[in-house]
Amino acid sequence: MPVNMKNIIADTFAKMVEKENVDKITVKALISECHISRQTFYYHFQDIMDVLEWSIRQATQHLVEKSLEAGDDMRSALKIFIAFSVDNYPRIRKLMESQRRKQIEQIMIEAAEAYLSELAQKRRPDLALNYADREVLLRFNASGLVGILLIYCREKQLDQEKLAGQLELLLSGQLTFFERRAGIS
Repeated sequence: MPVNMKNIIADTFAKMVEKENVDKITVKALISECHISRQTFYYHFQDIMDVLEWSIRQATQHLVEKSLEAGDDMRSALKIFIAFSVDNYPRIRKLMESQRRKQIEQIMIEAAEAYLSELAQKRRPDLALNYADREVLLRFNASGLVGILLIYCREKQLDQEKLAGQLELLLSGQLTFFERRAGIS
C-alpha cells in the first residue's frame, strides 16, 4: 500500500472534479478510480467533504509556506495566493457551482483566515489585538479576499500585479472605502 494514501485519494478527487460535476462524485466512484477498498477510504476520510476540506487545508499550508519564502513583501505573498487562485479557477468554479457551495465557501473562508492568521503571526508578531477584534478582522479580511478572488480570477486578462497591489493597500489599511489616497488608481 502506498505510504501517502491521503494524497492519492485527494489528487484523484481533484482530477475527477476537472472532468465531472462535483455533486456526482461519490465515495464509490472515487474508490473505484483510486483502485482502493471502501475500508481504505474510510480509514483516511469520513466522506467526500472531508477529502475536500483536507485538500484545501493542504493547499493553504503550502501557500503559507511559499508566501513566507517571499520574505517581508506582502505584495509578493499576495501574488502567490492570486496565482494559485487563477491557476485553479476552473476547479474552484466547478466547486462553487455545486450543491455544496455554502460548505465550500465556508471552507475557503476558513482557509483564507488560516492563511492570513499565519502570515500575520510571521510578519506582525507585535500586533496587539484582543481575541474578539482579531477574529472580526480576520473574518472580514478573509471573506473579502475570497470574494475578490472569486470575482477577479475568472477574468481572462487579469493583471495579477495590480490586484496584488490593491489587496496589499486594502489589507494594510492604506486603501479604504471612506478615503482615497493620492496616487491610487
